[in-house]
Amino acid sequence: MRKGSTIAVLSLGLATTTAPSLVDARSYNGDGYRLRDRAMTSRNVRSTGDSITCLTSEARNLLARIRSKFNNVQIVSTCRPGAKIAGTNHPSKHASGQAIDFRVPGRKAEVVQWLIANHKNGGTMTYNDMDHIHVDVGARFVALNRPSGRT
Repeated sequence: MRKGSTIAVLSLGLATTTAPSLVDARSYNGDGYRLRDRAMTSRNVRSTGDSITCLTSEARNLLARIRSKFNNVQIVSTCRPGAKIAGTNHPSKHASGQAIDFRVPGRKAEVVQWLIANHKNGGTMTYNDMDHIHVDVGARFVALNRPSGRT
């Protein structure tokens, strides 16, 4: 067998054995094109990056509000010590426990609209090449469909 064939067969095997919650976590944009699920792999996030105990109380309260409104909240990333904003040398709010990356499968637009209307003490951001939503506490901003700065 050629190497490419082996990889395709291996990938198919992994896809069929993946838990449904992981498969469902990938979402589609309005045009039906699959968004890349790169949030974890592109940033070399350790498995501890999804803990909520490291979050500040304000960030935990924000997450509790999101979870009370939207049931199926899947944490992608929270605290990442030493994290920098992509393409800069500036510290990310993930480094200080003030940011959460998450997804709610099939409801991204609804969640973003709710955050814009209800999250006034921090930022809301989406990326054009990733399928999650970033929220943080601090100065208010909204940045939708931004480039991630990752290749």
